[in-house]
Amino acid sequence: MLKTIPGPTFKMDGSLPCGCKISRDGDTAQMRLWYCTTHAAAFEVLDALRSNVDALGNAMKQLPRHENLVTMRDAEVKARSAIRKATVGV
Repeated sequence: MLKTIPGPTFKMDGSLPCGCKISRDGDTAQMRLWYCTTHAAAFEVLDALRSNVDALGNAMKQLPRHENLVTMRDAEVKARSAIRKATVGV
């Protein structure tokens, strides 16, 4: 089941509070969402989280018991949680 989160309402050719803009593409006259820098970077951040969480999991398996292991495990859990929230229903 797809989990949706309601967003703000907007007017045509207006910007959302974050800076994303919904307007017609000049070339095709189709409606298009123009991402703000934060949302444009979000896809790259998600890819980075995915690759880093795997590397972190592998590193934890190689290390002996150590106090930093708790910190690393917390980081892995937070990254997996963020990935899960970002990809619900995808």
